Amino acid sequence: MKIKMTSVLVPDPIKAFKYYTEVLGFQELMYMPEHKLAIVVSPEDPNGTSLLLEPQGDGFAKEYKEIIREKKLPYLVLDAPDVQAKYEEFLTKGVEFLAPPKTDDWGTAAIFDDQQGNYLQIHQDK
Repeated sequence: MKIKMTSVLVPDPIKAFKYYTEVLGFQELMYMPEHKLAIVVSPEDPNGTSLLLEPQGDGFAKEYKEIIREKKLPYLVLDAPDVQAKYEEFLTKGVEFLAPPKTDDWGTAAIFDDQQGNYLQIHQDK
């Protein structure tokens, strides 16, 4: 069994779709703005796990996101073969990081703001 799709909660799937495709480099799998449906995939693995940019609404999901954001925890971890290179690329696109990449026993990682109320992490195994 493999993970087929996961989701990230966003206030506006249409704005998120633009950011995730134009800035982060994901590619469209399904996009139906009239239904607020946006699904993206990695260009490195277009048949792999897809990411649903899911409307968060105003209920418990919004509260959950606020709590993990306050703790500066990533909502989603993305694999990057070269975190330093991805960090530098993202900086040129205006992506805001909490701090430069840091290396520890688990690898190298950096956390950034997805402009949708989430912190995401890029991670490279050691």
